[in-house]
Amino acid sequence: MDAWWGTLDTSLRIFYAIGLGSGLALVVQLVMLFLGHDGGDGHDAIDGAGELPVLSLRAITAFFVGFGWTGVAALQAGYSVPVATAAGLGVGGAFMLAVAFLMRLLYGLEQSGNVDYRNAVGSHAKVYLPIAPRMEKAGQVEVLVQGRLRVVEAMTKADRTLPPQSRVKVVDLVDATTLLVEPE
Repeated sequence: MDAWWGTLDTSLRIFYAIGLGSGLALVVQLVMLFLGHDGGDGHDAIDGAGELPVLSLRAITAFFVGFGWTGVAALQAGYSVPVATAAGLGVGGAFMLAVAFLMRLLYGLEQSGNVDYRNAVGSHAKVYLPIAPRMEKAGQVEVLVQGRLRVVEAMTKADRTLPPQSRVKVVDLVDATTLLVEPE
């Protein structure tokens, strides 16, 4: 192995190191995912606007896998370092966008289901993110819905901001996924 590594020029070593390191990181991520230790809490998936999660750990890892191995292939095919770098950037970018798109699709499947927030009406909840007064801006509450603790958008008609950790009661729905709460 040392003899092989010693025969490589510096640019090829760099591309190999990027490809091997990121490939190993991708394998570790996949193993952890299959073992149920995703390590994510949704922040790696999608922001509130539903945009592609391009800057997620998985997408960035995919970029470096594509970049490294494309650089290796281009250099071994006889192309120059700038051409190999450009090709690596292109393929890495395509890998990153593909992974981000697939993650968006998969997390969309995870969030669809049979949750009926009408079942939360009458429940007690705890404010997670501040809720602005007089229906000005939604916050979030933690509430038990259908046997699962969920963080759900919430609004209030109260005249004061409901701070985090304060107790509230769910009195109605504003829409299908936003609760109307009042202070306890």
